Amino acid sequence: MVSTRKIQLKKITIFGLVLFLTSPTTSFSADFLVSPPPKSMDKYYSYPGMPSEWILQMQKLNNAFSALFFNIERNRWDLAEKKAVLFFKSYEKASKMVPDWEKEFDLKSAIKLKESFEKKDLKIVKALTKTLQETCSNCHLKNSSSVWIRYHWPSTETIKIFDPIEDKEFNYPVYMKKLSESLAMISVNFEEKNFQQAWRTLNIFTKRFTSLRSICSKCHVSEWIKSSVSVKDFFLGEDIIYSLEKIKKDFATGEPSEKIFRKNINYIYNRSCKMCHLIHQPAAFIQKTWKQKFKISDK
Repeated sequence: MVSTRKIQLKKITIFGLVLFLTSPTTSFSADFLVSPPPKSMDKYYSYPGMPSEWILQMQKLNNAFSALFFNIERNRWDLAEKKAVLFFKSYEKASKMVPDWEKEFDLKSAIKLKESFEKKDLKIVKALTKTLQETCSNCHLKNSSSVWIRYHWPSTETIKIFDPIEDKEFNYPVYMKKLSESLAMISVNFEEKNFQQAWRTLNIFTKRFTSLRSICSKCHVSEWIKSSVSVKDFFLGEDIIYSLEKIKKDFATGEPSEKIFRKNINYIYNRSCKMCHLIHQPAAFIQKTWKQKFKISDK
């Protein structure tokens, strides 16, 4: 028979591992803003492509916390006490790494948690775990998005793309404007029954769309090299090329079908343009707003 104590330990383990990083009760205020992270974070992300010292410290802290409850469940209080000391030291170090966020850390509760392990007081451990969980979750909810956007999303303004139509290089925003105009003109010419011009604009868009594939590797370096399914296949894949070819073949008849055109052009809009924008535009828009308001340089 499973003892009451063991059940209690398992409950605390689940409580510790899951609730430490998540908080269903935490909510955003009506005036919540995604603001840039403190400038003091920059030094931890100074080498693009290298592991961030900040992230490594967070992982060390989280691993130590998880080990606490793993060892309690095994009734290894000796190891749990050692992990409690490691957790406190990791927590304390993290609190000093970003001065602007030092107030987000509850060092008093972290000290008490360490002491509660020395006393083997499960009731206090549970209470302090909940307190620390809420503190961590609140900080994560307020700041994680800004850190991701600032340091994990390269600015599109640093990207250059070769335009096969004008035979020159443009920055990303300008190129995307030209691509969008090319796509729009296909529909405009089709609706005006100027099928010869629609054919020309379709060729222009197809060339620009194909060239757009080259930008994926500028951010998704490791995925581009290692993955058997390239990242470009998600929004710039052969299915989109196939739809363009279907439109072109239908144009070649001289009497293109409205149904065939709408089906394929809508597929391109929804599967390529819309889906890619849903993923990438929010971060790009926030970066642009920050740059205009806070004068943050591109990473």
